[in-house]
Amino acid sequence: MRRGWGPAASVCAGLHWLLLAAAYGRLTAKAFLSFPLDWDFLAYHLPGALAAFGLTSYTPEPRLIAVIAGFPPLPRVVAGALVLATGRFSAAGALNVCAFAALVAGLLWLHGRAFALRWFLTALLGLPLFVFHLASGYVDLFAACWLTLSFAALTGLESPAPRSFASALLFVAALALAMLSKFQTWPIAALIGVAGLWRFAALAGSGELSRARALALGFALVVVLGAWPARNTIVYRNPVYPVEFPLAPRLFPNALVDADSGAFNLPSWLEPRSRPVRFAASLTEWNRFHSGERYYWSLDQGARANPADSPHHRLGGWFPWTIAWLALGTALARRAGLVPTAALAAFLAGLALVSVLPQSHELRYWLFAPLTLAFWTARGIESSPPSLRRVMKAALFGGAIFVLFATHPFAIDARPPQVFAPRAARAFWAQQAAHPSTEPVKICDVNPDGIFWSGPSFREYRVVACFGSQEPSDTQE
Repeated sequence: MRRGWGPAASVCAGLHWLLLAAAYGRLTAKAFLSFPLDWDFLAYHLPGALAAFGLTSYTPEPRLIAVIAGFPPLPRVVAGALVLATGRFSAAGALNVCAFAALVAGLLWLHGRAFALRWFLTALLGLPLFVFHLASGYVDLFAACWLTLSFAALTGLESPAPRSFASALLFVAALALAMLSKFQTWPIAALIGVAGLWRFAALAGSGELSRARALALGFALVVVLGAWPARNTIVYRNPVYPVEFPLAPRLFPNALVDADSGAFNLPSWLEPRSRPVRFAASLTEWNRFHSGERYYWSLDQGARANPADSPHHRLGGWFPWTIAWLALGTALARRAGLVPTAALAAFLAGLALVSVLPQSHELRYWLFAPLTLAFWTARGIESSPPSLRRVMKAALFGGAIFVLFATHPFAIDARPPQVFAPRAARAFWAQQAAHPSTEPVKICDVNPDGIFWSGPSFREYRVVACFGSQEPSDTQE
């Protein structure tokens, strides 16, 4: 290092940490204080979270009741507990902050100073969907954090493994949390689980893990991977109830929701294309060059105007610039021996599987991929060649600055939820206050705002929602 660069580098690192603290602190405050108004959150995430603790008098439509009953329960429990603990309905949107904090804690415990936390945090700010979801009530990032942690724990199972048993316990726990978070995690968790079983057997063969412990861990892993699918199969005769089972729909006919995206959830020019092509189009964001229509990043990547006709609808959100540098960082970490074969094989198999799954182009469902690339990049960035390391750090920092300026994600609106209630809901409150109903009142076709009819605190008036007509909507969580 040249003379004088040491103090300058320390000052730059300190300023960098201050910027990261300001950005993440502001996003965390937004997650706790701003009440989300997004479709999925109002339609079934919030009703399910409040119902888990008896905090609402609202009953959603029958289809959404089925969604709440069949979907994995962990996000609802965490979101409801946050509301119960803080007394703020907006705190339900902080579930992603909680999962992300657990991910960071797990990565530091597993890898300590060998993990460049500063550059991990920087890289993630260059991912638009991460920035949006960290302060939202959606559960995609929540689920992705547990899959990423399982990849990190799998890395800790590579020989020599000084903390093999502790890493294995964390691995099983992370996959259990992933399985209890979201349907879309299940096929990826199964692949990671297979890699984990292989590592358990290898560690038992080398003597780094006793056979008894390896068998117990393998059994526990099979149980956590199969528990909720088995529960749904027993109760509802469909492991992914109420979603249609994509592999054998006739074997499990009890379904209310199509597994694949309808025509209203992708651009018309992509509809005839295969799922891998849709995934590639979304990953590279080549739709930016498909027309002159302006391209936006958003929470669900839905087009702002004319979704059915937009060439951009539901595409992108990872920012190809950031992904390219994270792929390079992962390749360098692999070259340095920091990305083990089992973890890399499971990751690549997972990406290949994602490309053929329903909704492959909706990248918010697959956030585990950029998070895992960011983790491996952060492991290997300091061991990269000096000139390339400086370029990579500058590129990641520049990507983060660009995304933050492009998305403006820091605005906080701390007003209570009743401020956002529709005028019709307010009129209903006044009517019920003047002439209270002794029976639940049925309201139809008010999605996603139906929960507002139940009162300013969502439990003053008993309301049952219904569909007078079926409207297109996204209920894939």
